[in-house]
Amino acid sequence: MDALSSEILFNRTLFSRREEQWSHISYQDELRLLEAVKRGEMDKVSARIGRVFPIHTGHLSVNPHRQAIYEFIACVTLVTRFAVEGGATSEQAYTLSDGYIQKADETSGRDGVYALYAAMLADFNAMVKRAKTARKPFSRPVVDAIKYIDSNLHYKITLQDVANAANRNPAYLCVHFKKETGIALTQYINREKIAEAKHLLRDTSMTISDIAVTLAFGSQSYFSKTFRELMGETPKEYRQKQVFIHTI
Repeated sequence: MDALSSEILFNRTLFSRREEQWSHISYQDELRLLEAVKRGEMDKVSARIGRVFPIHTGHLSVNPHRQAIYEFIACVTLVTRFAVEGGATSEQAYTLSDGYIQKADETSGRDGVYALYAAMLADFNAMVKRAKTARKPFSRPVVDAIKYIDSNLHYKITLQDVANAANRNPAYLCVHFKKETGIALTQYINREKIAEAKHLLRDTSMTISDIAVTLAFGSQSYFSKTFRELMGETPKEYRQKQVFIHTI
């Protein structure tokens, strides 16, 4: 699309929003709600912010139902990320996200989508609360290891790399990581990479081979093998099941 066409499209969209009085939730209100979910304290935000929360993504469809679904997906995506930051595991958060997106897709109208917001926010809020209550006080080396892994999912992660970040030798770290978290260090790395892979398979159009490269798996076949071991299905099978918006 050339510059002139882009400008015309922008002006038309802006005019349409003004004519239809489209408004966006304020950035401050949006952040307050998301931070409340992150803390597991959504019940403490004001009623004005805590009510139905359709983030306006812009006028993306002339079909009100489709527009509502776009808004809901945008909201669930943000809430999911803040819930993970608040302590929910990626697996738990993305599974709940998948479920609510499927529910939205199965609704028969805009009001049905809007009716999902309150329950969705409450479920994520409860998930974070449970995570904070159940969280064990990990030792500093284990905390440092987890932070390093979560920050480097798009790179090859070796045990030595993680041990260096935790300022411990690999053997010591592996023993204490398993003892404190209940999962082996290498399993944790693979689990978190596959959780990120699920997000990329679900929310992007990246090819499976590109996702394997992005997450620093040695090959597509190794990525698919690891994915199947953890998920019970191949990346292709998982993606085929993740249908967000059917033709309405």
